[in-house]
Amino acid sequence: MKITEEFVQKRIEEYLHRKGWNYNLKSKGLHDHGCDIIVSDGNNKNKARRFFVECKGKSYAKSARSIADTNFLFCLGQLVTRMSVIARHAYKYGLGLPKESADKAIRRIPWQVARHLCLSIFSVDDKGNVTEFSPKDFKSFQNKK
Repeated sequence: MKITEEFVQKRIEEYLHRKGWNYNLKSKGLHDHGCDIIVSDGNNKNKARRFFVECKGKSYAKSARSIADTNFLFCLGQLVTRMSVIARHAYKYGLGLPKESADKAIRRIPWQVARHLCLSIFSVDDKGNVTEFSPKDFKSFQNKK
């Protein structure tokens, strides 16, 4: 099965829905502008908590290994340029990536940056399983070096 951007996006939408992020679910098509997924916490009376997620699929080009190395950088750049507010506990941001790219992102994005930006990584494996890594998880991965 190919891990396309649509596959990654759909699996993360399902994951977020199960976690309670389901109010005003908005997702965009490949050619629409803005973040791929925008959800609100339906349990919050003010509906102020938002999660913005930018997704990327797996590259199947011959140079896929080098693309996997930088895939998360393109995704991160897109997400950062779309950030309008950094408000801890009100806005959260995420990168939805195939497992190979997610593993690189967790090791390379400093945990302090992830914490400041309220940035999580959603890793999607070949079977469609989603694992969420919070800034705290970044720190534990990076301290293992």
